[in-house]
Amino acid sequence: MPCSDAMITEVVSARPDDTVADVLALFDKHGIRAVPVVDEKGYLVGVFNFVHLLTNILPVPVTLDNGLFRLRNMDISLDHISGTTPWVAKRLKIILPKKVEEVMIKNPRSVKPQTPLREGIRLMVKHGSPLPVVRDDSNFLVGIISSQTAVKALLAIEKDMEDGKEVNE
Repeated sequence: MPCSDAMITEVVSARPDDTVADVLALFDKHGIRAVPVVDEKGYLVGVFNFVHLLTNILPVPVTLDNGLFRLRNMDISLDHISGTTPWVAKRLKIILPKKVEEVMIKNPRSVKPQTPLREGIRLMVKHGSPLPVVRDDSNFLVGIISSQTAVKALLAIEKDMEDGKEVNE
C-alpha cells in the first residue's frame, strides 16, 4: 500500500512569512497540531508544530547538544529549575510575532505518494507526525499522512484480508 492511500489532500498549510501567532490561530481554528510550510507556489519549505514551538521556548541548556532528544528518552523532572515557568511564558510571548520561517523545521522529512506506507510509518515514528507527501523530486506538497490516517489505512487492509480480498504491497 502506498502512502497516497493514507494521504490527506486538503491540507491546512502556513506560509514562511506567517507569524507564529497566525499559525497558532490556524491550529485552534482547525483542531490541528502541525502544518507544512509552503512557499507561494506550493513547494514544501518546512514544518511547524507544537513540539517544535515548545522546543524553541525551553531554557537553552535543556535543548543544547541534543538534550531534548535525551529528555524525551529519559524520565527527568525539570522541577529543580525553579522559577522558570514565567520565563518560558515570556519566551512564548517573544516568539509569537516572529515569522514561522525563523522557527520552523527546515528541510523536513517527506515521502512521495508511491512510497510504501510502512516506510511512511517508520519515518513518522522516528521523526514525528504528520509527514508531508511531495510530488516527485520537485518538493511540491500534494498532501500529508498522519498517524491517524496511517492506522485507518492499516485497518482497511485488515478488513480486506478478513473479507478474503487480495492485498498488494
